[in-house]
Amino acid sequence: MGLSQCARWLSIDSSIKVAYRPLLAAITLAGFFLRLQLLDRFPFREDEAIYGYWALHGWRVDPWFLTVWPDKPPLFIWLLGSAFQLWGAVPAAAQFLNIAASTLTIAVVAATARRWWGPLAGLTAGALLMLNPFAISFAATAYTDSTLVLAGALSLACVAGRRPILAGLWLGVAIMTKQQGLLFAPLIVVVLLVPPHAEAGSGQGARHTIAALKALARFCAGLALITLPILYLDSLRWAVAPSPWDLGARNAGTVLLASAATWQTRLYGWLALAWQLAAAPAPWLIWSILLLGAVWFARRGDQGRNLAIACWLALWSVAFLILHTVTSVQVWDRYLLPLVLPYSLLGGWAVQQGWNYLAPRAVNIPAGALRAGLAVACGLVVLLWLPPAARAATGNLPIGADHGAYAGLDVALAYAQSTGRGDQRVELYHREVGWQARFYLFDAIQNGAVELRYYPNAVYLADSVVKHPHKRNLLIMPDWAPVRDLDLQLANRRLAAHEEMRTGHFIVYSLNAIDAGDAAWRVCRPAPAWEFIGASAAQACSELRP
Repeated sequence: MGLSQCARWLSIDSSIKVAYRPLLAAITLAGFFLRLQLLDRFPFREDEAIYGYWALHGWRVDPWFLTVWPDKPPLFIWLLGSAFQLWGAVPAAAQFLNIAASTLTIAVVAATARRWWGPLAGLTAGALLMLNPFAISFAATAYTDSTLVLAGALSLACVAGRRPILAGLWLGVAIMTKQQGLLFAPLIVVVLLVPPHAEAGSGQGARHTIAALKALARFCAGLALITLPILYLDSLRWAVAPSPWDLGARNAGTVLLASAATWQTRLYGWLALAWQLAAAPAPWLIWSILLLGAVWFARRGDQGRNLAIACWLALWSVAFLILHTVTSVQVWDRYLLPLVLPYSLLGGWAVQQGWNYLAPRAVNIPAGALRAGLAVACGLVVLLWLPPAARAATGNLPIGADHGAYAGLDVALAYAQSTGRGDQRVELYHREVGWQARFYLFDAIQNGAVELRYYPNAVYLADSVVKHPHKRNLLIMPDWAPVRDLDLQLANRRLAAHEEMRTGHFIVYSLNAIDAGDAAWRVCRPAPAWEFIGASAAQACSELRP
């Protein structure tokens, strides 16, 4: 390649570097806009309500969690409680916290890819994460996973910046956000120990080993800065409350090796969820072609650290899926959210590899045509990725938050709370929405205005209502889970259910005794004394007659 062609390619490359910041800002803002569409659109599902209830309970009632026992480490619960204090104890506050975390992850991933491979890799990785349907679907939720992914991304960014103490610190944040953060450790430690590109072929093995050991020691120090204080605080509760680590293992049924006969079914289930990382055939096809092309380009040049990092990202992703397949972990969509990081980073690496290999060799293409071709290619990729992202932003993918099953729940619970009369307590019977009721009615339950009562079946429900006639007994029931033999069992106890309101998929009934009118004739009572005296006198007179 001649000097003029080299200068032309360098000028195009420098143009990309100059435009990097405004383009990344535009990508981040677009990602924020997509994620904001689902804000406060759906009520909480069970686990979201659990986290919200824990956050309120820890902030307002029991900061040490001695009476309520979370099965998650405390960092996310603390963050959630802070969000409720800032913006009120409403679902939108929790959802906005994760929207902010998911949006910030875009910029962090872009910075990581840029430092490892170049500016085009950074922009591509950021764009892929901005349009990722999986990330969009989970942004406006109160699950722990978006915050977990942000902490993992920050740890990788610190590894890319050769800051092992901060890398360990952010890994500690990930682990203390959710136990699944431990799965980031192999990825981060191996990438941390990969030698810098400039020293990859130097042959100075001893020097590399010493540098790696120092980096690992600093990494462990940063990890300890977060984990050890939190574990110490947790240990102060162990006399009266179990650790979240022990409780999480018990609630998850203890993660064990699954039966080999179930592996195929489990693999299909996980792959069906992993499909939603792109959620369409065209994006997956283009991503795969780019990745295969990048591997081919890498084999034809001296890639060193670049190729090693990309290979480990791919290997970790495969191992992540295999681990979830062969163990007894529940096949839940949110467990795969960490895969958005290698998916986006590998896409950025593939595009940068193709650019580095092909651009200097396109000596006969004018600079303007090369820039136009690059812009058209980027626009085409965005158009192909945009439809799945738009479906995710409107809640039309089968992952993420509730998709309508709990529509109207918040309105129904608010109505139940508002129907209390004076000092009369509301007795709210529930079966499917207990955790949501604990969150939405937190203050009313704490001040005694509402009492929750779980019922397993209609017999228990009718019996309990009869025992609490002085309370206002309400039943909240979803139309997708009707109570079997409800009318029959209530009638057996001379009760009836009266529909008070219907909203979305929920119905609120009041449970009252049936008015039987004047039933005095039913009561067995002795005759009045005067009737007894009169009858005795009449009998005596009849006996005196001749």
